[in-house]
Amino acid sequence: MTLTKTGAAVATALLVAGFGVPAHAADSATTATAAPASTIAWAPCPGTTGPVQCATIEVPLDWSAPDGPKIHIGLARHQATDPDRRIGSLVLDPGGPGLSGVADMIQRGGQVVTPEVQERFDVITYDPRGVNTSSQITCDPDLVGQAEALKDPRSQADFDRLVAAKKTLSEDCRNRTGPLYDHADTISTVRDIDALRTALGEDKITQIGDSYGTLAIQLYAQMYPDHVRALVGDGNMDHDYVRTAWDWMSAGTGALEQNFVQFASWCDTTPSCALYGQGTKKVYGGLRDQARSGTLTNPSTGPVNFAALSGIVFGANFPEGWNGLAATLKALRDGSPLSAPPPGPPASQLPQEVWLCQDYNLQVADYAQWQAMSAMLAVKYPNVQWGLYAYSALDCVGYTGRTTYPQARPDTSKAPPMVMLGNVHDYATVYAWSKAAAADTGATLVTYEGYGHTVYPSTAAAGPSTCINDAVDDYLINLKVPAQGTSCPDIQTPGGP
Repeated sequence: MTLTKTGAAVATALLVAGFGVPAHAADSATTATAAPASTIAWAPCPGTTGPVQCATIEVPLDWSAPDGPKIHIGLARHQATDPDRRIGSLVLDPGGPGLSGVADMIQRGGQVVTPEVQERFDVITYDPRGVNTSSQITCDPDLVGQAEALKDPRSQADFDRLVAAKKTLSEDCRNRTGPLYDHADTISTVRDIDALRTALGEDKITQIGDSYGTLAIQLYAQMYPDHVRALVGDGNMDHDYVRTAWDWMSAGTGALEQNFVQFASWCDTTPSCALYGQGTKKVYGGLRDQARSGTLTNPSTGPVNFAALSGIVFGANFPEGWNGLAATLKALRDGSPLSAPPPGPPASQLPQEVWLCQDYNLQVADYAQWQAMSAMLAVKYPNVQWGLYAYSALDCVGYTGRTTYPQARPDTSKAPPMVMLGNVHDYATVYAWSKAAAADTGATLVTYEGYGHTVYPSTAAAGPSTCINDAVDDYLINLKVPAQGTSCPDIQTPGGP
């Protein structure tokens, strides 16, 4: 995640003056092409009648042995709605790690980009190897739950139990899955994407990477620059910035601290807020200290420890729920029963270490190091002192595989210019990562001044940002790179029920 700009000079050399049209594309960016010859047998998705089609392709299990055993990759497609003006194929790289692109495409009826882009592209997504309709990685769900329950160690003995549980889980996954378990890194995924391009009969493809899927577009630009038409990263990972478990813990906790401060400022100046005029930071500080000492209680459910309170304050990341968060904190302070479960983070895809630990070398040596890093968080982020994403820094403890794609700065200097989108208040792939990824790759960063995680083609709570969508669509369709420094306003109104 070092903020270097070596790639920027290369990108700049590819642009002409003004709005930033690549010189080689200024006259031909929107030229329509007929659908190429494809070897993929598309058919209606099982159990559906909508416009989305499904298929599979076969790829090597181990790309270093291309003639060896094969696995299959599940696909979904929504064809261009204006085929006479079709530009080509647009591939969506799903996030997670471990999310299903196919399930998302089916659930949303293929409406995963703007109508303007859907007119011009066959929009295709896939399930990464190991997921859903692709050849699956399987693990004992009970062992997954047991390992997750131990990810809050309070002593070296607790830490040792976590390590043992993680080793048992890792070995179980490998025994149930076979060799695929050790071939789920982003390098393998990128080779799968290029195999998809070949099967589609396309010389160049356009891609949008979402969240963890942004690692794939960055590496694709390095490995296959001649096959890139355009690349968009939305909510970007950076493979160079996060070097240690501390980097990971600090990023997520820092984002929560920033968003909590914004929530507290809003609450202290908004008469409708339940804590208006009462000093929101002070109120939360008292609750935090009670939770740490074991004296905080919810009459409905019993004791509320610091981990549970951290789950409640995670709601500061979502302005549409700020009224509810304030009411929950007031109820806890006043000793009133909570009528509904407090807001918490989205459910994680488990075990994430199947993918994460092959792409990132994140290690915590022992409980003493974990305790020291936790104490550092409390000093650096004095209000929240902890964030739930910090727990994922323990995902690779006890992992028995290898980090086959360790942290490194991608070399995208031979690829066409790319565009990245970053939310200032992103709680998952923090804004600093998007800035670093853009600097590392020479990408043009378009900033969304609001909240949430990812923003194209729609924010989660406030709907589409016309500013974001217009910039991205113009790039995807016409290859017009947005102006450096483009910033789009927050369209969300804080509060909620």
